[in-house]
Amino acid sequence: MFIGREIELAQLEGAYSESGFKFFALQGRRGIGKTALVEEFCRNKPAIFFSPVFGDGKANLTHFSWSVLHHYNDERHPAFQYWQDALKYIAEKNERVLLVFDDADQIAAKIPVIVKVFAKVLDSVLKDSKIFMIFSLTESVMLKGLLKKAIVMQLGKYLTAQNVESLKREEMKHTVMRQAKFIQIPADTVIIREGETNDDMYKIISGRAICTINHGTDEEYLLGSLKEGKTFGEYSLLSDNPGIYTVTAYSDMLLLRISRTEFEDFIQMNAGNSVNIMRNLAAMMKMMKINIDMLNEELHPKE
Repeated sequence: MFIGREIELAQLEGAYSESGFKFFALQGRRGIGKTALVEEFCRNKPAIFFSPVFGDGKANLTHFSWSVLHHYNDERHPAFQYWQDALKYIAEKNERVLLVFDDADQIAAKIPVIVKVFAKVLDSVLKDSKIFMIFSLTESVMLKGLLKKAIVMQLGKYLTAQNVESLKREEMKHTVMRQAKFIQIPADTVIIREGETNDDMYKIISGRAICTINHGTDEEYLLGSLKEGKTFGEYSLLSDNPGIYTVTAYSDMLLLRISRTEFEDFIQMNAGNSVNIMRNLAAMMKMMKINIDMLNEELHPKE
């Protein structure tokens, strides 16, 4: 369910229909809906979506390399040694592609050199390309100079009266379920924990969560993020086995909690979610395999 941001979405779509390089910066407080807007805009468009992962600059460059090469089905190409090489590779494809850097302020904080890299390649490589680049960020002094070259879109409050009504209609759809209920979760709250068995699954109504393994340890590793409309907790609920990852609220969230006894009613009332649940499980398994393979390569590099 995508609520609000119709004006901003229309502005992005209008710019996307134009030819040539575009650089947008979506700025707003944490949990305001930046990622949800970007993901909705990227729907059915060729896109490379990058979020920072735990680790140093090398780990993030390796992850970005995989994202780029996987997008172009060029997985035989070696990982890029420098960020500018990866950006030049994309530009030389001469194709319209969305290049999204989510949490760009966190990327700049983790990898300060990337600010200088972008300042250089904007004028020398990207400006003549067909790339549509988006930075999603809260506020960053480090990126202030770079954002002078971007079209800055400030995102404010989006829960208008019309949007609240949309949420109420969503809630009404589930009122006949005896135990299912909406719960509000503050940012940074652990919702389900790796190694623990859960009798509930959740559907995200608003907000965003992140999935990690080895949560809270030196070996913590980011598996991915979950957006509005996605479900999680299915694995433990359906298998009675401990959860295989930890889910933490990245922003303030509104969740629909479905107990084990309500699961069948939920599927009957939300036929589309049965397919989504299977897709989510398959995507999570694929994501885990990819990230575990990458982690193994980092820990045991081939000579």
